[in-house]
Amino acid sequence: MRVLEEQEIPYEPLRQAHKQHTAEGVAEDLGVPVAQVVKAMIIQRSDRRFVLVVIPGDRRLSLKKVDAALSDKKVTLASERDVQRVTGYRVGAVSVLGFRRPDVAACVDERILEQETVIISAGRPDVGLALSPDDLVRALDGAQLGDFCDEGYLPPKFGGDWGGADWRRREN
Repeated sequence: MRVLEEQEIPYEPLRQAHKQHTAEGVAEDLGVPVAQVVKAMIIQRSDRRFVLVVIPGDRRLSLKKVDAALSDKKVTLASERDVQRVTGYRVGAVSVLGFRRPDVAACVDERILEQETVIISAGRPDVGLALSPDDLVRALDGAQLGDFCDEGYLPPKFGGDWGGADWRRREN
């Protein structure tokens, strides 16, 4: 919230009924479409640097598309330990803002801009922050916009952490 306030970006805190660790759970608690709840995916490049990729909650991250956008054929999902070390947040409550390390580049899936409002994690599993997608991109100063998702939507049972993928496994 501090980052948004410093940049004078309007937002609305949304308290959830329960602690939620998935986009689907947050959407259900708040009564909004899953696509409005964004997921913060932390990627590790082959040079060991980290990148935030922001995708809609109803989509699955495509490492192949991230590979192409970053010109790095060996990107992987960061480990849970690295996510917490780099961001300061626990997996399932990673905000897209206010990371412990300031050197994390950001990529935003262009589908985020199709929403009237998006909900990001406040860094806690019981609070979200609603803001406009344009303001989200503005807050992520220098974010690269692009297509970072697989085609199609996630089946409801796979709408959770890590884009529906086992974070230890790389896509083929």
